[in-house]
Amino acid sequence: MASAFFRKNPALIPLFVASGAGIIGSMTFAGYVLSTNPDVIINKTAPLHPWNRIQQHENTKLITINKEFFNSRKGVESPTNKY
Repeated sequence: MASAFFRKNPALIPLFVASGAGIIGSMTFAGYVLSTNPDVIINKTAPLHPWNRIQQHENTKLITINKEFFNSRKGVESPTNKY
């Protein structure tokens, strides 16, 4: 049925290929962000504040302009330990 449709309308093949690639790419990126980003919580049995597990010298940003800043934070005590 689909092959007959594409034989009658061959100009629509690139449209369906590009749309399919965009949908698959967006689903893949969403899965990647959900599995690797520390700001997204899926597991409700985990600790309530996962952002407290991030160390002072860890970078969670996608693009970092000043990389030396995070290297200079190694060994610095976390301010959350005071409270």
